[in-house]
Amino acid sequence: MTQTYFTGFMPRWIGPCLALGLILFAPAAFAQTAASSAAQAAPAVQSSLNASAVYSGIEEWGKMRAALSRLQGVSVSISAISIDGALILFRYEGTPSDLQAILARAGLDLRLDAAGAVVKVATP
Repeated sequence: MTQTYFTGFMPRWIGPCLALGLILFAPAAFAQTAASSAAQAAPAVQSSLNASAVYSGIEEWGKMRAALSRLQGVSVSISAISIDGALILFRYEGTPSDLQAILARAGLDLRLDAAGAVVKVATP
């Protein structure tokens, strides 16, 4: 059995009449099924990705770090750092392609291949 919720403008008397079973149908403009409500309210999937950051020196690391600090909707954890690289954990909502798009907007390039994920400062 499909449960129906009512949205938008609805005269006050319709709700009690429906509850009492006095009205057997409602105009489609007022009705919304519970299944579509649940689909709209479904939470986004939380994902994580480990990546190696590769840079040529302190100046490039500074650019990467600044870009990482400006990311919105992405949590960044740096677990190790060296003179030419770092290990980074990204937590985000969506797919790896979504993360690639977010990083690209920040000026970073994320490459995904069989060996793993690599982040670099994007070259113009």
